[in-house]
Amino acid sequence: MKQEYTIELVEEYDNVNFYSIHLDGKELTEMEAFFEKFPEGCEYDDEIDVIISWLDKIAEKGALERYFRPEGRYGDGVGVIPIDVGNKVRLYCLRLSDKILVFGNGGVKDAASWEESEELAPYVKLLIDTSRFITSRISDGSVVLVDKEIVGNLNFTRYEKE
Repeated sequence: MKQEYTIELVEEYDNVNFYSIHLDGKELTEMEAFFEKFPEGCEYDDEIDVIISWLDKIAEKGALERYFRPEGRYGDGVGVIPIDVGNKVRLYCLRLSDKILVFGNGGVKDAASWEESEELAPYVKLLIDTSRFITSRISDGSVVLVDKEIVGNLNFTRYEKE
C-alpha cells in the first residue's frame, strides 16, 4: 500500500518549532488526530495534562534530548512523550535537533512494547521511515535544517506491506 504525506509546521516558539506529519487525504495532522482521540473529560485527562505540560516545557526550553525516551531504533531520533513512569498514553515524535521536533500520532499503550501493539506500531514505524527519509535527503542536500526550520522537499511516499 502506498502512503503519501508531508511534514508541516504546526507551532513556532522562540526555541523550537513543532512540525507534524500530515497524511494525504486526511483533514488533521497526526498531532491533531492524536489530541482528537482524547477529548476533554475522557478517562485519560490527567495523562493528557502531563503530555501538555511536557509540550509547554519543550516549547519554552527547546527539544532537549533529556525530555524524550527513545522508542524507535538506535540513533533514529524517534522518541515518546511523556517520559514519566506510569503513564499509559504515548505521543510519538521525531527529534531532529534541539530546535526541530516532528510529531506523529500515538495512543494508549496496550502491550509490553510498541512493536507488540497493533495501534501504536504503525505510528512508530511511520516516524522511523520519516527519520530515514530525512537523513537521506540531508545527506544528498535536498533537505537542510536551518535553525528551527526544515527547508527543502518535505513530501514523502512510503510503501507498506499489506
